[in-house]
Amino acid sequence: ITDDDAPVISGCPSDISQGTDATGCNAVVTWTAPTASDNCAVTSFTSTHSPGATFATGTTIVTYTATDAIGNSTSCSFNVTITDDTSSISSNLSKIEVWA
Repeated sequence: ITDDDAPVISGCPSDISQGTDATGCNAVVTWTAPTASDNCAVTSFTSTHSPGATFATGTTIVTYTATDAIGNSTSCSFNVTITDDTSSISSNLSKIEVWA
């Protein structure tokens, strides 16, 4: 008997877009972690990031990989995109007055 069946990952999240936290240029992002199953046994289930991780502005790919006892593997990925939604003071101020 040969195990040709790769593990199955269920519940892989969709892409996530979120603004930065109020206190910085990054954001704590949470999601429901997927699960892995196999017709024999999943021996390894890893991810590049965990729910509740802090992400910098930009796009990060999060990947989950499941491997069975024979070495068959499968992966699922989704993007976490963090945008800087905080307003900043314009650097184009033409006149600043200081009153003494």
